Amino acid sequence: MTAQLAVEVVLTIPDNEAETALATLARLGVPLGGLERADLYRFEIELVEIEPVEREALLAALRSLETIYNPNKHALRVRAEPAPQPGELWVDEIHPAAAAARGPVRIAGRTLGGVRAVERFTAWRVVDAEGRPAAAEVVALAAETLLCNPAFQRSQRV
Repeated sequence: MTAQLAVEVVLTIPDNEAETALATLARLGVPLGGLERADLYRFEIELVEIEPVEREALLAALRSLETIYNPNKHALRVRAEPAPQPGELWVDEIHPAAAAARGPVRIAGRTLGGVRAVERFTAWRVVDAEGRPAAAEVVALAAETLLCNPAFQRSQRV
């Protein structure tokens, strides 16, 4: 039996990509007050491996992977839910063959213990002018206008 664990890597320095996307969406008439971006990893983990000690070991392993995390510019956060929340859009690339692959996960030559599969997303948080999660129709409009290219990407949202 497995469980899912979602971890996001966010910039602690200004995010030029999010700022450019926000300005572009505003120019295109999408009514939003703010936009944040994070790299999000959703892990499928063996339930016996989800104990606090093993979870901390996984987080430590992620912090040691320079291709994912740089302590000088990133923060690592465990998400309460492994699915998009109101105002969020998760975008990943379409890889039909990779979706079926299950087994020990290796990143940058290191095996992540207890991890059976991993998915990587770009997570966008869209907020309204008052700083609240944007309405579902605004998130959908932002996705369709700029944040997701259906030719090679797919999105998940509430």
